[in-house]
Amino acid sequence: MDCADDWPDGQVASVDTATDYADARAQGARRCGSQTKAVVDALPDAEGYAVLPTRDGFAAADSGTACLVLGRHTAIGGEVGRFRDEGSNLWVGQMSVGDCWDYKEVDDGYKAPLTDCAKPHTEQVIGAVQAPDKMTYKKGIDNANKLCSNKFESTWAPGPERVVYGWVADRSDWDHGFSKAVCTVSRTDNKKTTGKIPVPGSV
Repeated sequence: MDCADDWPDGQVASVDTATDYADARAQGARRCGSQTKAVVDALPDAEGYAVLPTRDGFAAADSGTACLVLGRHTAIGGEVGRFRDEGSNLWVGQMSVGDCWDYKEVDDGYKAPLTDCAKPHTEQVIGAVQAPDKMTYKKGIDNANKLCSNKFESTWAPGPERVVYGWVADRSDWDHGFSKAVCTVSRTDNKKTTGKIPVPGSV
């Protein structure tokens, strides 16, 4: 399966190499968790999973434990972490904290090509917010901006020059449990930003 062109449930993010089979079984999952933590924590709806080898498969797997990043409620939707290329069109589930992308309106919605933050872009991903229980998809769409601004506006957009937006996945994913809004910060005047906006409070 091609992670870029297909719609995978997850992606191998790394491979942990053990000293022996016992080490793989005892410590492989823990080490995989450490190796995938940064990617999992940056994504809106992901979790890590270790594919531990069987005793017979240990040698065939070159002593490796596959460390996966999976979508918690729906497919991960494409490449994540360092595997993505600049210009890749991001789906909501692939948007990681710190990503920059450039809003492109199209007839059936929008495109979100991943952009180097040093280059002109419209959006920078700053986090995600879980919608309240039983909120419908329609209300999720209508309230995504409010959900994100309630959590992030005071720190990321305290002045008039910036605004916080919220983005949700499609109805099917919402109904399957991916009911989060991914939050971005942009310029109020719709002009592009060059350079990553620093995390509030950082030096």
